Amino acid sequence: MRIELTIAELERVAAREVGRGSEALAVPAAGGLFAAARSLATGTPDAAVFTGFFIPGAEPPAAETDGPLGAAQIAAALRLLGGRCRLITDEPCAPVVEAAVAAAATGLAVDVAPLRGYDEWAAAALPRYGQLTHLIACERVGPSVDGRPRNMRGEDIGAHTAPLERLYSAGSAFRIGIGDGGNELGMGRLPAELVAQVVASGERIRCVVGADALLVGGTSNWAAAALVGALALLRPDVPELRALLQPAWSYDLLASIVRAGAVDGVRRRPTLSVDGLDWPAYAEPLARIADLVAAAR
Repeated sequence: MRIELTIAELERVAAREVGRGSEALAVPAAGGLFAAARSLATGTPDAAVFTGFFIPGAEPPAAETDGPLGAAQIAAALRLLGGRCRLITDEPCAPVVEAAVAAAATGLAVDVAPLRGYDEWAAAALPRYGQLTHLIACERVGPSVDGRPRNMRGEDIGAHTAPLERLYSAGSAFRIGIGDGGNELGMGRLPAELVAQVVASGERIRCVVGADALLVGGTSNWAAAALVGALALLRPDVPELRALLQPAWSYDLLASIVRAGAVDGVRRRPTLSVDGLDWPAYAEPLARIADLVAAAR
C-alpha cells in the first residue's frame, strides 16, 4: 500500500501545472501510472516507444526536446528490467531520436517511418508490432477529430508527420499514452469536453486515440520519469533504475539532443530547455521524483 501511495504522489508531481491544464487533465487519468508500471514490471516486456513531435515553425525546423528524452529513459529502464524495446519515429524527427538513443541506450533499435511510401512501410512493420506486449507513446502527436495531427497552436502538421497511430493501434498490446496537452496519442482516453474546457483550442486539437493507461505530465518527459520511478519502486531488485532518475542524467541527455538539433517546442529554437522551462525550473520535478523513490527504500 505504501508503494501505491508513493506512485500516486509521483503521478501528481509529474502533472505539475505549467499553463496547459495538466493538473485538470490528470484527474480522470489518476491511477494510470500504477497500472502502466505494474504491467511493465510483471513478466518480460517486449515494447516499442513512439516519440518525436516535429516543430515546422522552429528555427531551424526540428523535433522538440519533450518526448525523445523521456522515450529514451523508458527504453533504458526496460532494458535494465531484462525486456526488449525499440523506438519508433518518422523521418523529420529521426536525427533527434537517434541522438537520444546514442546517448542513453546505445544499440537500441530505432524504426524510422517514411513520409512517402508509408503504407508499404507500415504493412511490412505491422506483423512485428502486432506481436509486442506493450506500445508506449511519449509525446507523439495523434489524429484530431478531423483526422489531422495538430500542434498546440491548432496548426495541421500532417505534411511533416507519419500516421504512426496505425501501428500504435495494432494487435493486442497494452497501450500506454504519455502526453501534456491533449493532442498526443493516448489522450483520447480523456473526456472530450474536459480537453475542450481546459486546453486552448482543445476541441480542435484533441487526439481521438486512447490508451489502456494514460500518464499526464506538465511536460511529457516528467511523466516518463515518473514511470521509471514507479518501475524502480516495483522492482527494487534492479537498483540501477534509480540512476536514470538523477537530474544530471537528464541534463546530459538534453544537451546531447540539442546538439543534434532538438528545439524547445514553445520557444521554437534549440536551447537547453523544455516547453519554455529553463533547466532549473524543469529539473525541480525530476529531483522530487528521484527523492521520493530514494525515500521509499
